[in-house]
This record gives sequence, structure tokens and C-alpha cells, in this order.
Amino acid sequence: MGKMNFGRPNNARSLPNVLNKKQLIQLFESITDSHVFMGCLIALFCGLRISEVCSLKKQDIDLEAEKVFVRGGKGDKDRIVMLPSSLKPLIEKWHRLNKESEYYINTIYNNQYAENILSKNFRNSVRKAGLEIKTFKTTNNQQRYAYSFHTLRHTYATYLLEQGVDLYYIQRSLGHVDIHTTQIYAYISNKDLQK
Repeated sequence: MGKMNFGRPNNARSLPNVLNKKQLIQLFESITDSHVFMGCLIALFCGLRISEVCSLKKQDIDLEAEKVFVRGGKGDKDRIVMLPSSLKPLIEKWHRLNKESEYYINTIYNNQYAENILSKNFRNSVRKAGLEIKTFKTTNNQQRYAYSFHTLRHTYATYLLEQGVDLYYIQRSLGHVDIHTTQIYAYISNKDLQK
């Protein structure tokens, strides 16, 4: 789908990594925890950040109107994103199975799922899928990888662009203040590369 950025980052903005269809199938087949699966699914199809997935409440998913209300996103801003109609039956079933908690995904105690736990479980699934690629180490000697939970958001934006969705809609959907932040996806879109 896009150019891979495996080197150490520099002052220039680097292109985000995205997952192609085959990699997505490998990834989702490797996820064994249903909460992680559903969290990844809504992140991928709605472009949500990990913090937004963890704080998402069931009442903020309007299945009838096919909308997700993201409350207190980055910069404490609210936004609305469209929910693909193909996800409706799955989310309806998920809500029936997971009716004890107010949160879309939750712990065994029905509390909000912790971001660091979701991130760790995602990384484990990436490893099991054979998609773990080391990129660089931070100044604190922390290992970074090509794919993180945020890669699902990058994949969502790139997919929309390749489907011909207007850049301004993508900007609003992602909650970007500046259109230049969103334009980075134009550089990794296959549609634009083929032209």
C-alpha cells in the first residue's frame, strides 16, 4: 500500500507505514482476544486513535445512523465518523455479548481497557502474524517497530484516499486541525502513485 519507513527518523516528516489486505488478514487471524479484535476493527474502519478506542462507550455508537461519536479526542475535541454498514451486524452482536459494561471494549471487571494493555496485545498479535519488523531505537534505547496500533489509523486514511474520498472529509474524519497533516497520505496512496 505504501512506502515502508524502516530507518531512524530525522527532522523531516517520514511517511507512515500502512498494512495491505494480506497483512490485515494475517493480523486479524492472529488476534485471539475478542476485545482486542473489536478494538482493532473499529480503529481500522473508523480511523480511531488507541485512546479513542479505549474510552469509546457503547452509547456513542449510533448503529441506526451509522455514526460513531468520538468524545474528547486529541486536543479534547469531539468529532463524528461514519461507521461502515458492513460492521453493524457484528457490532450489534458484540453489544449483546458484552452487555455488562458501558465501554465498547473493557476489562474482565467491565472497566475501561487500558491503552498500554491494548498496545501490548496488538504488538503480540503483530508478532504472531509474522509482521514484527524492528525499525530503530529511541534515545532511551526503546525498540520501535514498523507497525503499531496507530498503523490501523494510517491504513484507514490511505484506504479512503485510494477509494477517491475527498481529502477534506478525511481530515474531518481523522480530527486533524491542519490539512497538511492529512496530505501526507496523498504521498503513499497507490492511486496517486499509479498516475
